[in-house]
Amino acid sequence: MHSTGNAAETAAVRSVLLELLGDVDALAERFVTQLMEVVPYADGAVERARLLDDGVNTYERVLRRLVDLPVPDRLVELSHAVGRHRAQIDVPLSAVTTGTRLHFRVVWEELADRLTPEALVAAVTLPVQLWQAVEEHSNDVQIGYHEAATALAYERDRDRRRIVEAFLDSDGEDGELLARAAAVLGAGVGDDVFCAFVPSRTAVAGLVGNSAGVRLHEWRGGTVVLATRPRGTWPADEVAAGRAAVPAVLRSVPCGVGPLARGLARLPRAVRVAQQVAGALPAGATGPVRPADNALAVAARALGAIRDDVADDVLHDLLALTPPERDRLLETLDTFTATGSVAVTAERTFCHRNTVLNRLRRITECTGLDVTVPDQAVVLLLALTAWRQRTGG
Repeated sequence: MHSTGNAAETAAVRSVLLELLGDVDALAERFVTQLMEVVPYADGAVERARLLDDGVNTYERVLRRLVDLPVPDRLVELSHAVGRHRAQIDVPLSAVTTGTRLHFRVVWEELADRLTPEALVAAVTLPVQLWQAVEEHSNDVQIGYHEAATALAYERDRDRRRIVEAFLDSDGEDGELLARAAAVLGAGVGDDVFCAFVPSRTAVAGLVGNSAGVRLHEWRGGTVVLATRPRGTWPADEVAAGRAAVPAVLRSVPCGVGPLARGLARLPRAVRVAQQVAGALPAGATGPVRPADNALAVAARALGAIRDDVADDVLHDLLALTPPERDRLLETLDTFTATGSVAVTAERTFCHRNTVLNRLRRITECTGLDVTVPDQAVVLLLALTAWRQRTGG
């Protein structure tokens, strides 16, 4: 230990410190007795035998530092182990810090009992040295605590992600999985749930920290966005239409929106609908798209392996035309199906209404489908959408 007074007093202090080093078991007993007044130790959060062992190791480390003896690496590691252990059993860090700093009081009280008043007064730097030795231990305990807390948080987060992923992959009918998902999502089983699927994970990076009331979950290569409300608290007109207001943070994010899930059990299906809508987002989409907004694109993608066959079967003769004629017919078709009016189509395509009618008849000749007949128009538009998905047109 560093000099704290005249030679006799310094020798007296060192002698007492060495006595304490040989009596660390008694110090640990005294420490544990006082620690038992601190919650949660008072409730038996840590076994007494474990507290005694930790105390013995701590006092050996602290006292070795005070008498300038080497501190073995094992004692430093044991300080880390104290922190890891307390984190693993969920002892609050504030309680851990209170406990570690209690060591100062225990040692100082022993020194006050064993030293003469003159020696204690002369040892002016001893309190600082003792505090530094205890703080070294306390800092290492906190390092161990934070290491374990970080690892535990990662494990718990991974477990929560797995529960949500399993639930979204399910049919929503497994009662146990439903209850676990409700707990992770912080939702009631009967809640209404808004959902959206963002196909690009980078698109939601800006939502972090700006998503009050919104939960994000990675799933199937994208991000699921959820917002829950107790049943009956969505605006009545939105619920009646199977819709829910899009959260503000999503309004400029291209994504697919699913139908409002009325009850958590319906969420997996709603999310899969949102994923399908997201997979057929129109080029240049700048915000959320609902199923009804892009039904043809979703339906065309849902044709799967026969999508190209449907397009070729319906459009073969139309696509065989020269590009200029084909493009004129498609422009007329797009405008007419968007407006339902020959007059408006003529105005927007800068041609006579009779020209519009002639082009529509030409489309019928090529496809066998009359765009003015709703049932046939749906088939024609579905085939055209499938072709454009294939060609990127």
